Amino acid sequence: MGALLFKISFLGLASAMGAVAGWWIRGASSSTTPSSESNSEPSNSNSPTETAEGQADFDDVEIMMAQLQQLTATVAADVGEHSSKVQEINDELTAASADGTNVLTVVEKLVKANEAMQSQLVQAETRLNEQATEIETHVKDARTDALTKLWNRRYFDDEMQKCKDALTTSGRPSCVMMLDVDHFKKFNDTYGHQAGDEVLRGVARTLKKAAGKNVVCRYGGEEFAIIFPNADIDAAMSIAEKARAAIAEQVFEFEELDLKVTASGGLAQQQEDESVLEVVKRSDEALYVCKANGRNCGYWHDGEDSKPLNAYRPPASKLDEPIEFAFDEPKEDHRDRISGLSDRTSFLSDVDRRVAEWKRDGSTVSVLLVEVDKYDAIIDSYGDKAREVVLRAAAQFLKTAMREMDHIARYEDHVFGLLLPGADVAETCSVAERLRAAIARCTLPLDDEKLTFTVSLGSAEVATNDTETTLLSRAGSSLEAAKGSGGNCCFAATASGEIRSMELAS
Repeated sequence: MGALLFKISFLGLASAMGAVAGWWIRGASSSTTPSSESNSEPSNSNSPTETAEGQADFDDVEIMMAQLQQLTATVAADVGEHSSKVQEINDELTAASADGTNVLTVVEKLVKANEAMQSQLVQAETRLNEQATEIETHVKDARTDALTKLWNRRYFDDEMQKCKDALTTSGRPSCVMMLDVDHFKKFNDTYGHQAGDEVLRGVARTLKKAAGKNVVCRYGGEEFAIIFPNADIDAAMSIAEKARAAIAEQVFEFEELDLKVTASGGLAQQQEDESVLEVVKRSDEALYVCKANGRNCGYWHDGEDSKPLNAYRPPASKLDEPIEFAFDEPKEDHRDRISGLSDRTSFLSDVDRRVAEWKRDGSTVSVLLVEVDKYDAIIDSYGDKAREVVLRAAAQFLKTAMREMDHIARYEDHVFGLLLPGADVAETCSVAERLRAAIARCTLPLDDEKLTFTVSLGSAEVATNDTETTLLSRAGSSLEAAKGSGGNCCFAATASGEIRSMELAS
């Protein structure tokens, strides 16, 4: 009898736990909303949207909740009916003992009633175990990305909140790295979304292997995230850069094609006075700096500014401690102080890489040089204060006019360089002319004065036997031709070597 009552109590407790789990899932799925702050490209077409996932989760939970409620009600009814029968038999047993009738007959009724209840409990327990398995599977699916099998954005948000709570209660910080597959929209346009899906799966496998015990998530589209729980910047730094760099080393096979991609990453350590959103935002800011510096690199945000991952050194207090990973020699931060753009060194490196890619797979590329007209005269007239105003204004126009994949740099003192992957001379001409006209219409406030300026532009599309040096030389010759024609105009070097006004070249 005691064993039977134990099983009744256990089943009631298990049913209650199942109901609580079901309500917890329901709460999680109905309270989680997709982020509107993602800067990634939309995910590939075969990946369900966060909204659709949420509705599917809600519907599934409704079904499971109904099943659990029905099971609990059935068990309760069975137990109630059994209790009534036991009470009746107990009354009969009391009477039989009093008048000396056959007690064995009454006891037999009790045994049969217990056996019937035992059978019902076994069946209910089996159904409850099936429900528990289904709930466990559903919970895992609701927090897993369907395409890559990594944890999804919902899981990311929960884990980041746990890290925040740990920092508040124990003072243990964590780090987060946001990673973006470089030029992924262009990749999809070139090879198709199925190839893109295969690459995303490959990137997921690479990150999971390189990150070890740390938490790897698909944040959305081509953007991934790695959470380093209870790890400060010293512990996370080398693992983060190792994971990011590992992507460029992989070859992803798809329909007899060997595909390669690179990734950029931004890392940040939690600070006591910031929210989860704020530390993710700082990681994103470091990621944007990667893009401004030619991509395929990593930066970390120290709370004020972003710095290259491979230039990091532990604090002096830690230099005597054993270090698990070796660090590269510091490298110069390839950003121009005034314009915030890449510098000449970074630009030349990217041009060289793009020319090599063109020779390998035929993907065209053009360069555009933009020089501020009569720059010395502007400084003479308005003073040195005009220097930064003009350069920053020109840089802002360039950023606005260019695509995400384009590389913009301060090439020389008042000359900017633009690298346009996939753009032929006609497309470059169109962009250059719009840019020239927009700058010419601009009026800049300078104290109580108003300043206007124009630019000259020279372009060249990569041609047979070109190197980084010859391509830029032809663009430079085009720029000289534009300046020789009075400035405020555009010239281009055609593939045949001719230098023409861009209106003719297009």
